[in-house]
Amino acid sequence: MAVTTNFFVQPRLREAVSLTILESSYVLRHRAEEYEIELEPETRDESVRFLEMLSKGGVPLTEMEALPTIGDQVGEICRELDRYGLLTESEQKPLEIKTGAQFYRELRRLVERARRRHEGAFYRGLVEKTITREQLIGYALEYYHVVRMCPGLLAPALSQHDTKNTTRILQEFFSSELYHDKLLAKSLSAVGIDESQLDRLVPLPMTFSVCVSLGTYARHHPLSFKAALFLFEESQDEFHEAYRQRCVDLGIPEGFYKPLLHHAMINDDGDHEDISRLLYAEVSNVSPEEELTVSRHLCILVESMALMDQQIVRYYGQANNQIPRLGD
Repeated sequence: MAVTTNFFVQPRLREAVSLTILESSYVLRHRAEEYEIELEPETRDESVRFLEMLSKGGVPLTEMEALPTIGDQVGEICRELDRYGLLTESEQKPLEIKTGAQFYRELRRLVERARRRHEGAFYRGLVEKTITREQLIGYALEYYHVVRMCPGLLAPALSQHDTKNTTRILQEFFSSELYHDKLLAKSLSAVGIDESQLDRLVPLPMTFSVCVSLGTYARHHPLSFKAALFLFEESQDEFHEAYRQRCVDLGIPEGFYKPLLHHAMINDDGDHEDISRLLYAEVSNVSPEEELTVSRHLCILVESMALMDQQIVRYYGQANNQIPRLGD
């Protein structure tokens, strides 16, 4: 699964990047890094033309994508080069500064487009009634990691210099998230997972990745952090009803799923879904560069959460895997 959103209109290699075209490969050098990429003989001429377009700049991405034999690979190549910090935008246009509220509305639409590309494997399994007892418990275990780590992930955002109202909103949000892991611990105890085991739980790789992303944004990129919060807090009534029904179908006790649903209801009652909108209402302006950075981060986070979903279904769906996952 790959993020397929194109972020460039007229991509160009950055000034500090040097390009050397050899007979069967090309070499990109940026500071101390060097990347050598093979050129396929049958598409070499067109690939060289594409590289010259990137080196020169000012060529629309749509024109690059019209190259007959490699056009369908152009978007993916540009995203890979951008991932290594080798590309920049060469389109010249008047600097457009947006208000935080305006950008947030556009960002929500971008997230919805990204989500349509990454269907949730776990929810699909709930609807199709293929999710097993172990997968239901596995979802709660991974969700427990997110909830338990949440206050620590949020904390760096409180040290950022911001408006008085923003600080108040974050402080209230922080305090409302404290001790929610106790609800999840109660839920897990109903299916035989003792609270003494919870300190030894090991998250799946994508669960850890999603949590680390949120914590990194809180410390290093507040605009991305503010935007990301709604992904974790928005109402999911259809999902939770399908989750409850699958628990009932499989005879799992109420003591397991009721605390989970109660936690979801706490978020709904506290209007947590609106947290990002409220925070962006306090942002006076967002530059084009900040727009691009936040958009990238949110699309990657949407993809990461979809991969987390897939890992839960895959890992907890295999009979021989350890449940719960405990560290030695």
